[in-house]
Amino acid sequence: MMNGMLELTDCLGLDYYFVSLSTEHGVLVIRSLNNYCKPIDKAVKLAEIEGLTFEEEGELDFICFDYEDEHYHFIDYGNHLMPFLSRILRPVSVSY
Repeated sequence: MMNGMLELTDCLGLDYYFVSLSTEHGVLVIRSLNNYCKPIDKAVKLAEIEGLTFEEEGELDFICFDYEDEHYHFIDYGNHLMPFLSRILRPVSVSY
């Protein structure tokens, strides 16, 4: 499990969430760290992720992808989120 910040763009626009991330049976589970801010509870099937991108912006690393008409953007602010998500998501980006 890892904690981080998610920038999520959906049909209503861009919003920010503080979340905990874990994986269960090929699913990335995204849940709010606390429900009194902005609650979120998402299950992203790893096999259905599209547009997976690993990049750097200045000194910050980020990972983004699309899933079910939503754009997920995770930034590593020094909490080692990038290595955690890379281990989970890199196999998805390999095509056979």
